[in-house]
Amino acid sequence: MCFQLLIWLKHGAGNTRVRFPHEPHFRNICVTVNADSSTKLYITRHISLFPLKHYLLTLMAVAAQVYRHPSLKNSVSLVVVKMLVVEDEDVGPQVSNNGGMALRNFCNWQQLFNPSSQRHLEHYDTAILFTRQDICGQRSCDTLGVADVGTMCDPKRSCSVIEDNGLQAAYTVTHELGHVLSMPHDDSNNCIRWFGHLDGPHMMASVFFSLNKTLPWSPCSARYVTEFFDNGYGDCLLDPPEQTLPLPVDAPGVSYNLDRQCQQAFGEEFSLCPDTPEDQTCSQLWCREEGQPHCTTRNGSLPWADGTLCWAGAGAVAGTNTTCQGGVCAAVTDQQKREVLYPVDGGWGVWGPWGSCSRSCGGGVEFSQRECTDPKPQNGGAYCAGQRAKYQTCHIQACQDEHGKSFRDEQCEKYNSDRYLDIHGNIKQWIPKYNGVSPRDRCKLFCRARDSNEFKVFEAKVVDGTTCGPDTTSICVQGQCVKAGCDQVIGSSVKLDKCGMCGGDGTTCRKITGSMNKAIFGYNDIVTIPAGATNIDIKQKSHRGIRHDGNYLALKTEVSYILNGNFSVSTAEQDIPVLGAVLRYSGSSTTLERVLSYQKLRQAVAVQLLSTAGDASTPRVKYSFFLPRDVPFTKPGAEGRASLHAILPLGGSEWALGEWSECSKSCGSGWSRRNVECRDGAGTLSFSCDEDLRPADIRPCGDLPCPVWQMGPWSACSRTCGVGVRHRSVLCIDYTGKMVELGKCNLAKRPEVVSSECSYQDC
Repeated sequence: MCFQLLIWLKHGAGNTRVRFPHEPHFRNICVTVNADSSTKLYITRHISLFPLKHYLLTLMAVAAQVYRHPSLKNSVSLVVVKMLVVEDEDVGPQVSNNGGMALRNFCNWQQLFNPSSQRHLEHYDTAILFTRQDICGQRSCDTLGVADVGTMCDPKRSCSVIEDNGLQAAYTVTHELGHVLSMPHDDSNNCIRWFGHLDGPHMMASVFFSLNKTLPWSPCSARYVTEFFDNGYGDCLLDPPEQTLPLPVDAPGVSYNLDRQCQQAFGEEFSLCPDTPEDQTCSQLWCREEGQPHCTTRNGSLPWADGTLCWAGAGAVAGTNTTCQGGVCAAVTDQQKREVLYPVDGGWGVWGPWGSCSRSCGGGVEFSQRECTDPKPQNGGAYCAGQRAKYQTCHIQACQDEHGKSFRDEQCEKYNSDRYLDIHGNIKQWIPKYNGVSPRDRCKLFCRARDSNEFKVFEAKVVDGTTCGPDTTSICVQGQCVKAGCDQVIGSSVKLDKCGMCGGDGTTCRKITGSMNKAIFGYNDIVTIPAGATNIDIKQKSHRGIRHDGNYLALKTEVSYILNGNFSVSTAEQDIPVLGAVLRYSGSSTTLERVLSYQKLRQAVAVQLLSTAGDASTPRVKYSFFLPRDVPFTKPGAEGRASLHAILPLGGSEWALGEWSECSKSCGSGWSRRNVECRDGAGTLSFSCDEDLRPADIRPCGDLPCPVWQMGPWSACSRTCGVGVRHRSVLCIDYTGKMVELGKCNLAKRPEVVSSECSYQDC
């Protein structure tokens, strides 16, 4: 949950109440509003605290109103849960006119006040800093705000810096928060590619002059924020707000007259220009500095604040019932003023027809949509919650191809062009990359140049219906991995059996096993795995547990080596594409070298052992795979091959491995354990496994340094005159320098809180 906290910052404050579970439908952006010393000095000079707080909350109220507009196509509530005002420049973030550096400094500084646990009272989702410092970008100093794109819910980067230039800063806040929610500018290449050139002054225009109040968000902005939420990047916003700082209800112009608006925009010496053109009433604010003959404004981007009385300008419409609304002087009758505009929450319309299928064969995805139009949200009512689109698989019939390549292979191959050449001028051959890709990114199109470690992310999303990886039947839908069975039905639990048959019972194949424990210098044949084999597992245990013991697995097809050929050994993990499957190689820098694949081979693969140590290092190779019963296979060595290449049956028993336990310690030196049991082909306990090949059942873990106690800054003196007391708090700091919960430090070694006398002046 989000809770309120207001701090006038000299050193800081804390609390420990708990947040509670959320309702999973509406998004609530819990914001901490920060004002640096330049803003505090400018706004509160000769003024009490309340006007600064009211001013900042007024800006946030305008931003919150824009985020409630149905053109965003999402229910987003902007709430303020904490406010920090920096009195002393030395304890605040370092802010210069370098926008990028100011953002980095503020992002680092705000982490000190954001507890890591989302259940903590003072945790917030994003931080905003207001400053009077003139912010400069890479090209000019016309920049009004800076933020990183798509960083919401990242506590280290979910922040923005806003140049406080008056009430118009409310729209800068709205714009920069849009970036934090992943929205690009409306004239970006992606927006133009999807929607063409967007008409109308929307919120994410690259240059802001005015805002279309009836449609503040462009279709491109709505699409980006929807995908951001649908892909799980905004899940930290699912908390319901509680005890937030209340935002002003009145329009800004009700509280701030035109003279105040001029002072906020240009300086305290400015007031409304008496010669304001009549045709620019409400649309353009002209101000004049005291003692100067000429008036000034900002070209096309400084309308009067909503709620400003129109007659305040020279020659404007008379009457107290005329106020500015969206840059236009609008008459409001007494009856309209008495009417209460109740919010109307939106409701879903009927489901639309199914769209086109993403694939013509092999299993694609089609969508049906519904709109929040029955009724449309009005007067700040909530946007519809729940499922806006549903999908199902389509065209699941197998593709009639003979090349044995996956659909992801085909997507990578589209980039085989003269745009990408190697050092010899040859076109690079792109193949899918699986190894080293985060599970969260497996529905992005990662492609690797064949015979190279170079890789690129060509697309943020693979085509809908692409499998999430070589070892699963789940498929990608809109960039997310969705459960699907081998029958290509979303949500299905039908699995491939060990024979590679969808929904089979495992009776159509047989298990082939073998081993090798002698070798001569060079390449030694182990076994040729026929086409049709599935669930391949090849292991080579290093001699005496020594890495690089001189024995290495090698693979070749009829054409050439595909692993560790020509006496060249790969130390890194890699994926090896073959027809119909991907062979996953552990790399040679491990004590257990291994090749795994669960898919059905569509070409034969020869397994060899490269021995560079000869008799000095005994190889210990084991392999197993499943082969259809109608595919003939003769074990190597059955017809009297030399003992150097003999294949010995295993008897069907193997080491079965459990999952690693959680580390015994979250930091420092701990241990993790797993069960290692010898089981036969039927799954029962056995005692015939090779003890020399028994995998480890314990490993070290938790090698990060533990958090340590550190003395915090001194508090303010308890008295403003005479002798008082000040305290120095004790903080728990992790290895990155970030403040964490006290319980993560060793409570037995917690230092005592330090106190001392203090005196500012005599009474």
